[in-house]
Amino acid sequence: MADLKELSVSLLGSAVINMQTNTKQTIYTVPTDKVMVPVAIVARTPSATLAGAVDSDFGGTAATDWLAEVTLAGLTGVTHQCIIMQPAQAAGPPIVPAQNIIHAAAVAFGITVNTDSTGAATVTMDLYGYLYDA
Repeated sequence: MADLKELSVSLLGSAVINMQTNTKQTIYTVPTDKVMVPVAIVARTPSATLAGAVDSDFGGTAATDWLAEVTLAGLTGVTHQCIIMQPAQAAGPPIVPAQNIIHAAAVAFGITVNTDSTGAATVTMDLYGYLYDA
Protein backbone atom coordinates (compact mmCIF):
# COMPACT_ATOMS: atom_id res chain seq x y z
CA MET A 1 0.00 0.00 0.00
CA ALA A 2 1.28 3.47 -0.89
CA ASP A 3 2.40 5.84 1.84
CA LEU A 4 0.21 8.92 2.40
CA LYS A 5 3.25 11.05 1.49
CA GLU A 6 2.89 9.67 -2.05
CA LEU A 7 -0.87 10.18 -2.34
CA SER A 8 -1.24 13.75 -1.10
CA VAL A 9 0.60 16.87 -0.08
CA SER A 10 1.70 16.12 3.47
CA LEU A 11 4.19 17.03 6.14
CA LEU A 12 7.48 15.50 4.99
CA GLY A 13 9.76 16.74 7.74
CA SER A 14 10.45 19.34 10.41
CA ALA A 15 13.63 20.85 11.79
CA VAL A 16 14.62 23.52 14.28
CA ILE A 17 16.74 26.04 12.37
CA ASN A 18 19.41 28.25 13.95
CA MET A 19 18.97 31.70 12.41
CA GLN A 20 22.63 32.58 13.02
CA THR A 21 24.17 29.60 11.21
CA ASN A 22 25.28 30.39 7.65
CA THR A 23 25.72 26.85 6.35
CA LYS A 24 22.89 24.81 4.86
CA GLN A 25 20.68 23.26 7.52
CA THR A 26 18.66 20.22 6.45
CA ILE A 27 14.89 20.17 6.85
CA TYR A 28 14.31 16.85 5.04
CA THR A 29 16.34 14.24 3.17
CA VAL A 30 14.59 12.59 0.23
CA PRO A 31 14.41 8.77 0.64
CA THR A 32 16.79 6.88 -1.66
CA ASP A 33 14.02 5.33 -3.79
CA LYS A 34 11.91 8.49 -4.18
CA VAL A 35 11.93 11.98 -5.65
CA MET A 36 10.32 14.98 -3.98
CA VAL A 37 8.20 17.93 -5.06
CA PRO A 38 8.22 20.61 -2.33
CA VAL A 39 5.03 22.67 -2.07
CA ALA A 40 5.36 24.91 1.00
CA ILE A 41 7.33 25.56 4.16
CA VAL A 42 5.76 26.74 7.40
CA ALA A 43 8.12 28.77 9.58
CA ARG A 44 6.68 28.75 13.09
CA THR A 45 7.30 29.45 16.76
CA PRO A 46 10.55 31.41 16.64
CA SER A 47 12.40 31.40 19.96
CA ALA A 48 12.97 35.16 19.64
CA THR A 49 12.51 37.88 17.04
CA LEU A 50 13.89 37.12 13.59
CA ALA A 51 14.41 40.83 12.85
CA GLY A 52 17.43 41.22 10.60
CA ALA A 53 16.94 37.83 8.89
CA VAL A 54 16.30 39.36 5.47
CA ASP A 55 17.96 36.82 3.15
CA SER A 56 17.58 33.04 3.32
CA ASP A 57 17.67 30.48 0.48
CA PHE A 58 15.79 27.18 0.23
CA GLY A 59 16.81 24.24 -1.90
CA GLY A 60 18.30 20.84 -2.38
CA THR A 61 21.38 20.27 -4.53
CA ALA A 62 21.84 24.03 -4.97
CA ALA A 63 20.99 26.30 -2.05
CA THR A 64 18.67 28.39 -4.22
CA ASP A 65 17.03 25.74 -6.42
CA TRP A 66 13.61 26.11 -4.78
CA LEU A 67 13.44 29.72 -3.58
CA ALA A 68 16.01 32.45 -2.99
CA GLU A 69 16.27 35.66 -0.98
CA VAL A 70 13.38 35.01 1.41
CA THR A 71 12.98 37.43 4.31
CA LEU A 72 11.85 36.07 7.67
CA ALA A 73 12.35 39.37 9.49
CA GLY A 74 8.60 39.80 9.99
CA LEU A 75 8.50 36.95 12.51
CA THR A 76 9.01 39.10 15.59
CA GLY A 77 6.97 37.22 18.18
CA VAL A 78 7.19 33.70 19.56
CA THR A 79 3.59 32.99 18.48
CA HIS A 80 4.16 34.10 14.88
CA GLN A 81 4.20 31.85 11.83
CA CYS A 82 4.30 32.24 8.06
CA ILE A 83 3.79 30.07 5.00
CA ILE A 84 6.52 30.20 2.36
CA MET A 85 5.50 29.17 -1.15
CA GLN A 86 6.99 29.81 -4.55
CA PRO A 87 5.93 33.16 -5.93
CA ALA A 88 3.07 33.38 -8.37
CA GLN A 89 3.70 32.91 -12.04
CA ALA A 90 4.91 35.71 -14.28
CA ALA A 91 2.33 38.28 -15.29
CA GLY A 92 0.30 37.26 -18.30
CA PRO A 93 -1.18 36.60 -20.63
CA PRO A 94 0.21 34.14 -21.28
CA ILE A 95 0.52 32.78 -17.75
CA VAL A 96 4.02 31.37 -17.21
CA PRO A 97 4.28 29.20 -14.07
CA ALA A 98 7.51 29.33 -12.09
CA GLN A 99 9.67 26.41 -13.19
CA ASN A 100 11.58 24.34 -10.72
CA ILE A 101 13.55 21.15 -10.41
CA ILE A 102 12.43 17.86 -8.91
CA HIS A 103 14.53 16.94 -5.88
CA ALA A 104 16.24 13.62 -6.49
CA ALA A 105 16.66 10.64 -4.21
CA ALA A 106 18.96 11.22 -1.22
CA VAL A 107 19.05 15.02 -1.69
CA ALA A 108 19.09 17.02 1.55
CA PHE A 109 16.55 19.84 1.21
CA GLY A 110 17.11 22.76 3.55
CA ILE A 111 17.73 26.41 4.28
CA THR A 112 20.83 28.57 4.07
CA VAL A 113 20.60 31.68 6.25
CA ASN A 114 22.61 34.36 4.41
CA THR A 115 21.75 37.28 6.69
CA ASP A 116 21.46 36.41 10.39
CA SER A 117 18.73 37.50 12.75
CA THR A 118 19.94 40.38 14.93
CA GLY A 119 19.96 38.20 18.05
CA ALA A 120 20.20 34.51 18.82
CA ALA A 121 17.05 32.75 17.56
CA THR A 122 15.74 29.46 16.26
CA VAL A 123 12.60 28.74 14.27
CA THR A 124 10.84 25.47 13.43
CA MET A 125 10.51 24.79 9.70
CA ASP A 126 7.90 22.30 8.46
CA LEU A 127 8.28 21.10 4.85
CA TYR A 128 5.14 20.09 2.97
CA GLY A 129 5.24 18.30 -0.37
CA TYR A 130 4.88 14.88 -1.92
CA LEU A 131 7.02 11.98 -3.06
CA TYR A 132 6.91 9.60 -5.98
CA ASP A 133 9.05 6.67 -7.15
CA ALA A 134 12.47 7.52 -8.53
